[in-house]
Amino acid sequence: MEFDAERFLHAWEAEREIPAAGIGTLAEKRLHASLKRTYAPDPAHREVKIGRYIADGFDGERVLEIQTAQFSYLRPKLQCFLASYPVTLVYPLARRRYLIWIDPETGESAPPHVGRRKESALSALHELRAILPFLRDERLTVELLLFDMDERRLLDGWDKRRKRGATLLERCPRGLPERVVLRTADDYRALLPDGLPDCFKVAALQKLTGLRSRQAYSAVHVFESFGFLARDGTDSRAAVYRVVGPSLSSGENRS
Repeated sequence: MEFDAERFLHAWEAEREIPAAGIGTLAEKRLHASLKRTYAPDPAHREVKIGRYIADGFDGERVLEIQTAQFSYLRPKLQCFLASYPVTLVYPLARRRYLIWIDPETGESAPPHVGRRKESALSALHELRAILPFLRDERLTVELLLFDMDERRLLDGWDKRRKRGATLLERCPRGLPERVVLRTADDYRALLPDGLPDCFKVAALQKLTGLRSRQAYSAVHVFESFGFLARDGTDSRAAVYRVVGPSLSSGENRS
């Protein structure tokens, strides 16, 4: 079970030809289905029951799970699957979002513009923190797929601009993703950003990377659990962390 670029493009086109069941059904589910077709091209290997749980894919040797959010729900499944099989966990993210706003009355679409919120391999640790006890299991491989995506939304939100709480119609990938594979401790250590001081506070990590507060704290928690960071006292009541191992301040090799 592995990502194949040509197979993904064919799978995405096939899913786009299937009519959506209505508002809110959509590209996230279509993307999920496309990825299942990509990693498990044989229909007999999709939606397979293992124990009490249904795996997105299983070819008799490896389990496939595709998740976009709420990773805490994965914990019991991973505990079951990893007891017997290696697991590939696929996590698609929007590296760059092109927002397309649609007037619900006229159906007219505004030209796409780049959204400010971006996702990265580093920000993915916010979700992966929910399955932290499994990240060091040698049977688990996490594949991050960083897509550029068109995101179509209705202008039906509750604020003056009608954007907050707006209905998401669909998310469509623009071409192929960048893949980041996390399998070993060194793979996770490679996510520590270049230019990070040897001692720093979480606010410094936010400023360096553009992560939101919760994402930055989650990243620090994951790195600390791997032993890449250690608490080194406090400064103005904020925790100070020290990088354990090779210095990153000069952009040295992190492996």
